[in-house]
Amino acid sequence: MSQADDIGNLFHRFGASADSYKEINTEFEYLEPLPVSAESAPAAPIKSAPVTLVEVKRPALVTTLPAQAAPLAVPATVPASPAPSSAVAATGSLRDRLQGIARERRLAAEESNRRALDKAMRVQPASRPKARIVAVVSAKGGVGKTTLAAALGKLLKRPSGRTLLLDLDPQNALLSHFALPRTTPGLNQARLQALDWDALCVPCDAGVECLPFGPSNAADLRAFESLLAGNPDWLIEELAALDLGKDDLLLIDTATGASPWLHQVLAIADQVLAVTLADAASYLVLDKLQAWLAPLRPDRYHFLVNQVDERSPLSLDMGAVLQQQLGSQWLAAISHDPQVGEALAFEYDLFQQPADSPACLALRGVAKQLAQHLEQLREETSAS
Repeated sequence: MSQADDIGNLFHRFGASADSYKEINTEFEYLEPLPVSAESAPAAPIKSAPVTLVEVKRPALVTTLPAQAAPLAVPATVPASPAPSSAVAATGSLRDRLQGIARERRLAAEESNRRALDKAMRVQPASRPKARIVAVVSAKGGVGKTTLAAALGKLLKRPSGRTLLLDLDPQNALLSHFALPRTTPGLNQARLQALDWDALCVPCDAGVECLPFGPSNAADLRAFESLLAGNPDWLIEELAALDLGKDDLLLIDTATGASPWLHQVLAIADQVLAVTLADAASYLVLDKLQAWLAPLRPDRYHFLVNQVDERSPLSLDMGAVLQQQLGSQWLAAISHDPQVGEALAFEYDLFQQPADSPACLALRGVAKQLAQHLEQLREETSAS
C-alpha cells in the first residue's frame, strides 16, 4: 500500500476527503559534471560543460507549479537587490534555479497537506445510533437465524418509536417473513443508485419496518467486501442517515459465518443472539462462534439452541451438552415446531393464532429476557 493510500484511509476515517492531498516529490534530480581540476586545465579559457538532466522515476509526482514561483530571468533594468529567501538568485546556475523551484513546490505542497489534514481532524466521525440494537448471528447456515430474527422483531416491537429490521444477509430472505416480494429494492440498490436507506424502509403488517438486502449478484458482493474493507465505519455512517432515536429498536439479521459485516455489527450491537442447533455439525463449529463473541462483554451476548427435537434422544443429549458448555451464556432452547414452517409457507402470523405453539411460548420468553437486558443497559447508560 502506498503512502497516498495510508493518508487517504486516515482522511476517510475522519469522514473527510483526501482529494486535496498531494504527495511531495521532485520530478527531476539535476546533475552537473564535476569541474575540471586546475592541474589538467589548459591555458585557454574552457567553455562550461552543458548541464545534464537525469530523470528519476518517482510515483505520484506533483506537477502543479506554485503561483509565486521564482522567475527564470531578470530584466536588465531591475536594480540589484538581495534575493528573498524563497527565491533563487538569477545569477545562480541552472541547477540551483531548478532546485529552487522544486523546493518552493515542495513547501507549497507541505502547506497544502497541512491545511487539509487540519481540516480533516476537525471533522467529527459518525456516531453510533441512539437506538437499541439487537444482532442475530450464526456460524453455519440452516439454523433458523432469519426466522428467529423476524419473530423477535415482532415480539420486541416498541410501544413508541420505530422498530426496524435490517437484513445484512445477501440471501435476502428476511422480507419473505413479511410477505414482501423478493424483488423489493434494498441496501444493495441504495449502494448502486446512491439512495438513502430511509427511503427504502418498507412498512409491514406486523407494525415494524423492514430494510431488505435487495437483489444482488456475485459482483455486488465483491464490491461490498471491498467497500467494507476500506471503510470500517461504513455501517455506522449509513445508519446515521436513518436518524434512529433512543426510543427506537434496530434488529439486524447478519449473514452466516464470518461475513464482511460481522465485525462492524458486533461493534455497535447492545445484545447479540448467537443461534446454533442441537446437533454434531453445529457443535463442531461452536468454537468459532465463541471466538467471534469472546471480545464482547459477557452480558452483551447469549446463545440460543434452536430446533431441539424432543423425540430424538441424541438431540436432547446434544442440547444438554451445549447448555453445560455455554454456562451462563446459554439463554434458551427452542423446540422443533412444524407450525413455524407452516406459518411461512401459508403466510400467516405465528403469534396471531388462538393458542401459542411450543415454539411461540419459548420465543416469547426469549424476547422477554432480551427486553430485560436492553432495559438494564438503558439504566446503566443513563446512570453513567
